[in-house]
Amino acid sequence: MQRPSGWKPEDVSPAPDSLELVQAFLNTSFGRGWHEELRTPEQLHTWLVSHQLLLQNEAVTEGDLRRTRSMRDALRLLLSVQSGGMTDQNALRELNRVSKDAPLTIAFSNDGSAHFAPDIGGVDGALARLLGIVMTAMVDGTWTQLKVCQNPGCERIFYDYSKNHSGRWCSMAKCGNRLNARAYRRRQQIDHSLPSKEEERVQG
Repeated sequence: MQRPSGWKPEDVSPAPDSLELVQAFLNTSFGRGWHEELRTPEQLHTWLVSHQLLLQNEAVTEGDLRRTRSMRDALRLLLSVQSGGMTDQNALRELNRVSKDAPLTIAFSNDGSAHFAPDIGGVDGALARLLGIVMTAMVDGTWTQLKVCQNPGCERIFYDYSKNHSGRWCSMAKCGNRLNARAYRRRQQIDHSLPSKEEERVQG
């Protein structure tokens, strides 16, 4: 698999509102594993604190890292359904398992709105908040516009702003044009390998 060259985080269409936080979480890993930001408990701690999902003095264990990565990967598999993939039963079981240890409540704000809020602290509370955002996005319809880039060497999560919601690439310039050009070269190679009509008459 060829990595997308010159990639920067801003190349990906950001999701609206708090769904962008889930998008950032899912994009801590892409390219079938060659890009991985959460390799150690320390890296996970830094990421959660920097995204205001964890307090600086809260600890992160190896078990927390395993649960977090498992939930992230399961959410990625869940998103792949929106790009024509099959529902992964193991992913559903993992998400249901994590949600049992990451309870949510409904919290009301001063402006009269309500949102899901974690009913627990630590890493489980961080995972609960992310799942709450996912649930809210499923209800308001924005979840279906969060997609996996169809470039196998990329697979970053992007938000599809196209009018007919048919986007396939995180960036047409970075991934779409590259794959279209590759497909065109393959077709040319196949055409050149086939005998011409004149050659067919000679062979006949």
